[in-house]
Amino acid sequence: MHKLPPESLIRTWVWMMSEKDSPELMQKGRQNLINAFGSMQKAIEYIEQKANAGEAS
Repeated sequence: MHKLPPESLIRTWVWMMSEKDSPELMQKGRQNLINAFGSMQKAIEYIEQKANAGEAS
């Protein structure tokens, strides 16, 4: 896999996807995650992995 963006940027894209009042913002956040990870499923897996690693600390 190519170099991933910083975690703060990934968090921003996830936040963008939660903006229900702005379909354009939601779509842009989703597209950025897909572009970075190759698919939404891979992005979700990465985010869940990071969350689980944080809980273990």
